[in-house]
Amino acid sequence: MDSGKLARAVADTAVLKADDGARGANPYYWHRIQDLLAAVMDAVGSGGDAELSAAVAALAADPGSAAHWQRVRALAEAALEDPGRRADELARAARDLLRRSRLGYHVGGDYDRTVTDSGDWRRWEAAKPSGSGEPSAQIVIPFRNRDRDGYRSRNLTACLKSLADQSADRSAYHVTVVESDDEPRWREQAEKYADEHVFAPHGGPFNKCWAVNVGVVTTARPAPLICVLDADALVDRNFVERNVARFDRDGSGGFLPFRDLTYLDEPASARAIADRCVAGAGEADPERLRGFVVHRAPGMCVWLRRDVFEAVGGMDERFEGWGREDLDFVMRVQLATAFDQYDDRMVHLYHPSSALLDSGRTVNAHIPLLSWQPEEAIGRVDRYRD
Repeated sequence: MDSGKLARAVADTAVLKADDGARGANPYYWHRIQDLLAAVMDAVGSGGDAELSAAVAALAADPGSAAHWQRVRALAEAALEDPGRRADELARAARDLLRRSRLGYHVGGDYDRTVTDSGDWRRWEAAKPSGSGEPSAQIVIPFRNRDRDGYRSRNLTACLKSLADQSADRSAYHVTVVESDDEPRWREQAEKYADEHVFAPHGGPFNKCWAVNVGVVTTARPAPLICVLDADALVDRNFVERNVARFDRDGSGGFLPFRDLTYLDEPASARAIADRCVAGAGEADPERLRGFVVHRAPGMCVWLRRDVFEAVGGMDERFEGWGREDLDFVMRVQLATAFDQYDDRMVHLYHPSSALLDSGRTVNAHIPLLSWQPEEAIGRVDRYRD
């Protein structure tokens, strides 16, 4: 493995260890790599390079600094390439992290952490759909936000606006927002951009799986293709056209359109939204972004044929709260049909994390994966009525 890649891993380690955003991206994966991160930091300390140690300490104290990250990377590469230094232990630890960690880090050369404003999303011009007839695809977005001015509603608005700005004909796809809450707080905002807003009444822990099933089952315009999309996704202009076309390949039943998912920090999210939704760029420029990368993330976005969705019984409605629901669904789809994975860039917009772990386990760890056998109709809007 080349020294440049190992040096990036050394710099990434300090950020992954110190920045709460790494834990927020995926607390389960973050919990599992603590020994790997500690091994890299120990190797830095025992290597005898005072300049590198000082640079790592400075980066750990200010993990959002792109300049500090670049300095650590440069010093680590110099140490790894100098045969006179004791760098074998550092190289081994960095290599082990790269091979075993599901979390990574990205900071672009043009990242600006002073960006705080993406414009007043509540005042963006509405983009009401003009679709009619039979769409090729239905995009289902499960949603809840009880903070009237919160990040999640900004993210939903940006997601919907990016879906309104597509190369595909707007009549060819149908966007459904399913708001699951004790009252429909964001109906008016969703209806500015989506084809339909479905209210799924439930005041308990958010049940993404049930909300998705409700959206698929109750839609006014069923489509042969389904995309389950998180409200925190900011998609590029060719997102719909590119992914619908992938089903033209023989034997295509479903796929994840990305390999790595980047969870943007707050300034990068503001920049990405301003560029995509205000300035009208076709996609967010990775050189202007910073975030934490989840390798082979199972959630965020999955495409599949409607008959496959029905064959697997939809998503498992026993999952409530964060954790494992997406993994279970993707695994069951993979067993049911030919399944692909592509390498598109996808980003997750920032919001404070609500994910919880219990001794390193998700709240849904007690539910066996691949065990969903619905005993009644899925997607019943009145599931929680009593």
